[in-house]
Amino acid sequence: MFEELRAAMDAGTTEAVRIWMNWMGLVFLASVAFVWKHKQARWALATLFGTMIGGTLLWLAVKNVHLLGIVHLAIWLPLAIYLWKSVLSATARETSDQHKIFFVWVTLLFATIVISLVFDVRDIYLVLTDAK
Repeated sequence: MFEELRAAMDAGTTEAVRIWMNWMGLVFLASVAFVWKHKQARWALATLFGTMIGGTLLWLAVKNVHLLGIVHLAIWLPLAIYLWKSVLSATARETSDQHKIFFVWVTLLFATIVISLVFDVRDIYLVLTDAK
């Protein structure tokens, strides 16, 4: 099953997309460095596992790598909103005692999620309109 998914992802994506996917994994895995002190990192790690499980289940149901973004929308969009409200917003920055490295990581994670969601919406649209 996992070999079939990996083969489909390799066939259905470009080298640039595979590099981006590796970046996403790296940014999400970096949450491990912060899980002991920051609940935002614990949520990020949980969403990584949730994405892996949800993506696998969706793959088994539809066998289309371009629809895996549905899982991202369902799990990452709430995470992005949470990260914005709890760390990145002006209000959160005024009332928070965040370490700079943690803030940089959250900023990278947030930007990565937003960029990915834009491409996910595009891919889902293209599949639904039979353009992909």
